Amino acid sequence: MLPTWPVRVVVIIQARMNSSRLPGKVLLPLPLSAETTVLSHVIARARQVVPGPQVVVATSTLAADDAVATAAQALQAPVFRGDEQDVLERFMGAAEAHHADVVVRITADNPALDPAFMRAAVAHHLASQADYTLTTGLPLGTNVEVIAAAALRRAAAEATRPEEREHVTPYLRRHPELFRLETLPLDIPAAVAGLRLTVDYPSDYALLHLLYSQLPADFSLTDPTGLPGLLTRHPWLAGINNGNTQVQP
Repeated sequence: MLPTWPVRVVVIIQARMNSSRLPGKVLLPLPLSAETTVLSHVIARARQVVPGPQVVVATSTLAADDAVATAAQALQAPVFRGDEQDVLERFMGAAEAHHADVVVRITADNPALDPAFMRAAVAHHLASQADYTLTTGLPLGTNVEVIAAAALRRAAAEATRPEEREHVTPYLRRHPELFRLETLPLDIPAAVAGLRLTVDYPSDYALLHLLYSQLPADFSLTDPTGLPGLLTRHPWLAGINNGNTQVQP
């Protein structure tokens, strides 16, 4: 059963086709069904946090991203299209178009997001009356950002640096004097916490594809019969993509 939040929470999924290291990654298949893609699975997980109409795919106006919009619409997910580089403005537009009070920001290349932790992040954000909440302690690709729409609106009006426009939340994180910032530390098995569960390189996709061939679609990050148990039996899995790097804005 989905939680009933006291405000309108909208999950906005950032998606695009133009990836320099792995083009088209968000529409790559996952071995769950003939129709499952990385994007469709991210949408399905987000819908375990809020109702379907409140899960929005935010993509660019580039022709290359028509495929993202078409795929999202086929899944009956609302689509908002905006500037390719000014992702902050794109998020603000999506939030306003869908009357969000609170935005959960996730990206379409993170199919292992755990709905339980997403719900926990929203609950913590609301309880603390934060402007911005970030979970920590989870594998790369599974932490969650929650943003008050008013704070997002202010960031969109004031942020000027290119990286602040492209990556959505650096302006909030850089200005604790302006915004109430909250961190939600989460404790999970160390072997799981050290994994890289985003899809940025071919080897990232190889790991996620393998995990979804061995685990159920709704595997959690903590259930010992799921991912932790699989890592105990096959510790070499962690080495598939651990040489990849991530640039932090």
